[in-house]
Amino acid sequence: MLALIAVLAVAINNRQIATTARPAMAEFQRPPFELPIWLHGPAFAFLSITMALIAGLLWYEAARPVALWWWVAQLVAYALWAPLSLGLRLHFLAALDMAIFLVLLVFGMFVFWRDSKMAALLLIPFLAWTSYLAALSVEFGRLNP
Repeated sequence: MLALIAVLAVAINNRQIATTARPAMAEFQRPPFELPIWLHGPAFAFLSITMALIAGLLWYEAARPVALWWWVAQLVAYALWAPLSLGLRLHFLAALDMAIFLVLLVFGMFVFWRDSKMAALLLIPFLAWTSYLAALSVEFGRLNP
């Protein structure tokens, strides 16, 4: 339950930041590979639910403390992108955050595999989305110095 509350807090906070930033972001040059903006909300919602589900699986499987702490580190990295990129407009720092998150995800697959194979496999959508956000952050930083 605590994990669900934490994930919901991150999702609500990120949604608020995105809503506040949307008018200012309209002035920015857009990368050509940017997905439609309406897709970002459902993607973040899906990933937030997935993050909570991963925590639930780890808890249900009585995962080792290292797996649970690894999940917390992933949640922190996940939570930082919106404030860095959309709130503070520190796009290169947001890209660095996504690079760290990617490392946490890859190693997280190995950490989670022992305790819950399903939790490890649920990280796969994060790998794709996080790679996209890292590239998007770099391009926004490059196009809008």
